[in-house]
Amino acid sequence: MRLEARRDFDAWFSGHYDELVQLARKLHRDPHDLVHHTYLECVLRIRRNDEVVRNLPGYFHRSMFHASVGAFRRLYRIEDATPQNLVSDYDLSDAIKKEEALILTNHLAWFDRTVLSLYLDGWSMAELSRESGINVSVLYESISQSKKQLRRVIRQRTSKS
Repeated sequence: MRLEARRDFDAWFSGHYDELVQLARKLHRDPHDLVHHTYLECVLRIRRNDEVVRNLPGYFHRSMFHASVGAFRRLYRIEDATPQNLVSDYDLSDAIKKEEALILTNHLAWFDRTVLSLYLDGWSMAELSRESGINVSVLYESISQSKKQLRRVIRQRTSKS
C-alpha cells in the first residue's frame, strides 16, 4: 500500500506544485525550498504510515505552515561567507602536511577518500548526511575504516625506514 500511496502523493504533488509554491510565498521568502522541504517530510511520513494520503491538501498545507514557523525556519539561514585565508598568511609547513596526507589518501577507495576529505574540510557528519542523503552511520563507518587503513599504511612506511 505504501508504494501506491507514494504514487498517489507524487501525482497529486506534481499536479498542484504551482499552487503550493503560491501558498508558500505567503509563508517564506524562498517558497520552492519550503515546498521541497515539506515534500520530503511528507514522503517520510508516507513511509511510516499512509494515513496522510486520505487528506493530502490539508496535511501538506498544515505541514508547510508548521515547517515555516518551526524546523525549516531554524535551518534556513543565510549567513555571510567567512573570508578565506590570503596566500600571504598561508603557512608552508601546513601545505606540506596536507600534501603528505593527500598522498596517503590515494590508498583509499574513491568514496572513503571523498568522505574523509569533506570531514577534514570541516563538514560535520550530520551536515554531510543531510546534504548527500547518505546515512550517518555509513559516513562514520567510512571515516573509521579510512583511519584504520591510513594507520596501516603509515606503520608500513615507518617500518621500512
